[in-house]
Amino acid sequence: MQTNTIRLVLALLLITLGLCRQASAQLAGESPATAELPNAIDLPALLRIVREVSPRLAPERQSIASAQADKIIAAAYPNPNISVGTAHQGGRQTSFDGRRQNEFQIDQPILLPGQRAARVEKVEREIQAARARVASGTSSLAGEASLGYISLLSAQEKTILQTSALRELSRLRDIVAGRADVGMASRYDLARLDVELASASTKLEEFKAEVADRSGGLASLLGLRGWQPRATDVYGPLKMDVKALANSTTLIDRANASPTVQLATEEERVAQSGVALAKRERWPVPVLNLGRSWSTTPYGAANAMGLSVEVPILDDRRGPVVKAEVDAKRAALQRELALSAVAATLQRQALVIAARQSALERFETDAAARLASLKEMAEHAYRLGKGTIFELLDSTRSRGELLEKRVDLVAALLEAQILYLTASGELTATP
Repeated sequence: MQTNTIRLVLALLLITLGLCRQASAQLAGESPATAELPNAIDLPALLRIVREVSPRLAPERQSIASAQADKIIAAAYPNPNISVGTAHQGGRQTSFDGRRQNEFQIDQPILLPGQRAARVEKVEREIQAARARVASGTSSLAGEASLGYISLLSAQEKTILQTSALRELSRLRDIVAGRADVGMASRYDLARLDVELASASTKLEEFKAEVADRSGGLASLLGLRGWQPRATDVYGPLKMDVKALANSTTLIDRANASPTVQLATEEERVAQSGVALAKRERWPVPVLNLGRSWSTTPYGAANAMGLSVEVPILDDRRGPVVKAEVDAKRAALQRELALSAVAATLQRQALVIAARQSALERFETDAAARLASLKEMAEHAYRLGKGTIFELLDSTRSRGELLEKRVDLVAALLEAQILYLTASGELTATP
């Protein structure tokens, strides 16, 4: 008895601790799912968060459940109608011999062969279209999140470069201060370095604010409250075969496999099944009638059986068929348009990737390779008295601007690569 009591108390304590942790997470502005997310993430981890954690796709996923519920409705058979009535005759008997007559009747609609199957087929197509819609939404959200991640990564890289530039300026100030102590540099040189340091410190704070803004923007995009993501990927372009990207066969294959074209294809199939259903529904549904009537005082009974059906004279139900055929034609045109648009986007992004990769390679060869020698020559010239403080600062500033230019070139190339992968659907296919 005591052992059971102790177990019960321990269980209550564990439940209480769990509730307290959940409440503290909510008070801190974090949902339970967000509290478990790592802040340091790479691109594959971000894509997993998009697919598995982000609540942005939850409403779209409910459309699948809604379509599955529609399948239950479509697969159901029509219910029978039951009517019960009684009639009392006073005075002289005119309509029937008894004083009271009772009636009971059942009307059962009978679906024609193929009607129920056509309804179920259309709903199954709608389920596939709902899944394709979720896949397309996932791809779009993953693309936007990846672009936000690249923006955050470039802001972090600029912050690192500016921090390094600030350390370099501090080192140069020590050099100038040492030369000023021995009379080899003027107080103006030292003051000029102090101004440059202050400006660099301000710029660093601006970069830090930009990192915070882009981190918060990424969390807001995914709908994750209280999350502060930090990019951990090595800053550089993705490895892609540029020549294979622009291949015409590859473009068509990737365009057909894209989530946008897949969605348009499924919607076309839904429209085509709508045509088949409209043709089936054009035939009126017959209703089987079964009834019995009986009278009292005296007793008499009669059974009845009949069949009722609508006669399509005034309305032959051709309108729904025509409308369904028009919708199917429109869906086919939209699929062709989606295929052409995605193929054009892939071709354009392939050309952009090739051009930006070429620009980055040329920059690495022509400019980045000379940065170290530029820094060394400017510093030696100043130490030997052959260069002024303006030349030294100009060299340092030019080096920082070139490094920031490289960050922008890599970011532009990464954005083009992400847009290509998003259009082709390969981005969400990343494990």
